[in-house]
Amino acid sequence: MHTTDPVNRYKVFSAEDLPEIISDEHLTVEIYGRNITWEILELNGNLLIRGEGCHFPNLVKVSGSLSVDAGNCSLPSLRTVEENFTLHCPAELDKLRTVKGHFKCIVDYNFKHLETIGGSISLKKANVIARGKKLTLIKNVISVRFQYEVEFLPETGIFNVDIFGDNIMIPHHIIYGKINVYGKNVSFPHLESLQGMINMECRDKNGHYFTHDFPNLKKIKGHLRFERTKASFPVLQEITGNITLGKGCYADFPLLETSGSISVNYDSGVRFPVLKNVEGNIVNQGETCNFISLEKVKGTYRTYNTIAPRLQEVGNLLMHTSIEFEHLKRINGKLENAFKVNFKSLEYVNYLGDEKLRGSRFPSLKEINFYLYNEEDHFEHLAKNVYFRVNGRMYLSKDKLIISRVPFKYVVHQQNYSIRKLVSILKLRHSSFLNFMTREYEREWAKFETPFFTKILKKIEKLWDVVETIKFEEFFESDDRNFRFFCFNYIGVGNLMKHFEAEKINEEEIELNYNEYDQNGNKIQVKRINRYELYEIENTKLGINVWRDTDKYSYAVKCWCPSTEKEHWLWVEQEYKGNALTAIASTFRIHENIIPFIKCLKRQGDLLICELEREVKPRGFPRALTASEYFNLLEVET
Repeated sequence: MHTTDPVNRYKVFSAEDLPEIISDEHLTVEIYGRNITWEILELNGNLLIRGEGCHFPNLVKVSGSLSVDAGNCSLPSLRTVEENFTLHCPAELDKLRTVKGHFKCIVDYNFKHLETIGGSISLKKANVIARGKKLTLIKNVISVRFQYEVEFLPETGIFNVDIFGDNIMIPHHIIYGKINVYGKNVSFPHLESLQGMINMECRDKNGHYFTHDFPNLKKIKGHLRFERTKASFPVLQEITGNITLGKGCYADFPLLETSGSISVNYDSGVRFPVLKNVEGNIVNQGETCNFISLEKVKGTYRTYNTIAPRLQEVGNLLMHTSIEFEHLKRINGKLENAFKVNFKSLEYVNYLGDEKLRGSRFPSLKEINFYLYNEEDHFEHLAKNVYFRVNGRMYLSKDKLIISRVPFKYVVHQQNYSIRKLVSILKLRHSSFLNFMTREYEREWAKFETPFFTKILKKIEKLWDVVETIKFEEFFESDDRNFRFFCFNYIGVGNLMKHFEAEKINEEEIELNYNEYDQNGNKIQVKRINRYELYEIENTKLGINVWRDTDKYSYAVKCWCPSTEKEHWLWVEQEYKGNALTAIASTFRIHENIIPFIKCLKRQGDLLICELEREVKPRGFPRALTASEYFNLLEVET
């Protein structure tokens, strides 16, 4: 028999896999085989039908949840589903009368006898008929202002109720639905199980001076929400939903062992003396909460105003104070803001790379899944995936390129590319691997003294001569905006302008007096005529969508190196598009209070050197030089 849990969970792929004996123990049966017939009368548990053509001729009741996920299935005798019902495909369900939990149907269907739904209704866009009437998402809510009105609540416990009266007593043992409590001193003396939601809100301006009582409530399948109120749950052991305390609340859960997310707002307090497992997040902005028995938090645990001395496992751990966890062994998500913390017993962390971890110690650490290299701790030998932040826009691992400016904690699951792809992009700018090393790596990349990064460089070198340069069409047609802009940085303005046949809109020449120097360092003045050309290109050709017609074009200026005669291109802003001389001058920006004290300008490609008559502290805003200022001050250019 195929089973993942030999006690209560069965996966059925053929008729031989069906459970032979149905005991009182709660079961979950998942049927994957096709055309299986099961002549069961009642199932004490959950039934998930994922194989087509399955037949249940005698099944009358499912005591748990039912999900029909495959077509042509028949349950002709089924009358009751005690918990949730889901219908993803058409099936024979002619006698279904009662669903005590949530109801979901995404296909058009006519339920001829359906009369009761206890939980929420989800239909998407399906046309669902129940007893001749179209089923809607709106459910009737019964209002209770006086005790005698409680008699109108159905004995089945399937109802939604708003309780406005004070000192109301609800006698039900089981309730399927949503309970809103607005009155004072409301009690549920016999309630043992709730499948739905309880919302308690005090509307008295004096606040809560009373306590709502749930003396026998042991299990909740749903959420608890409090607002300016107080409640006691002396025997509650499990809640599958979330607990939310708004402002000015207090709640006591002396026996609760398992819950969903816990959120506590300002001026509120809560007690969980035996809580061991939280299947969600913990956020506490109220009074300090001592989780003295807490062992596991599946989601995010924010440590602010909390103490959890026995915590062993957590999803994300967000530290707010430098507290220590004596027994914490696993962090399945991210660790943040742990400044100078000694994680004595921590053995595993999924993400490690927060700069605010500096000074923390991990003496027992054995394994890291995603690690951002830090030269101070050298955990790369423990990491399955080592990442390096090469510069402000790029992360590298042994086999991945991630183009992103965001912090490491958000990076890992972003779009990634192969190292082979990186090489194809680098070749847009660099003629050889040596050119890349001297012109980019040495100048722009962070240096990492570790063999793990050396291997990446060697891989780039090995691939250099076998990888083709990336084609224009590949990145221009990419849906990844970061990837397109990353490639733009390498392709060069001139290549773009030529590829898309940009239009020249202005050309100017100017005679300049340059200073040159002989081998002995003697200054010689020479006259040169410089030529500048201004081009425009439609932004749509660059893959840039714009809304205004005034932003339709981008502009670049073309010039030539006086010493090598090689052409160079520079982007310029739209406001300088009128004249090529104005455009090239606009590429020099400096604080406006410094301009009167400039003695001369010297330019070497993109490197601009400003020689001042005296030292001036920059103030005000940087601005572009005018053409007159720029060319009158320019003495040297190479």
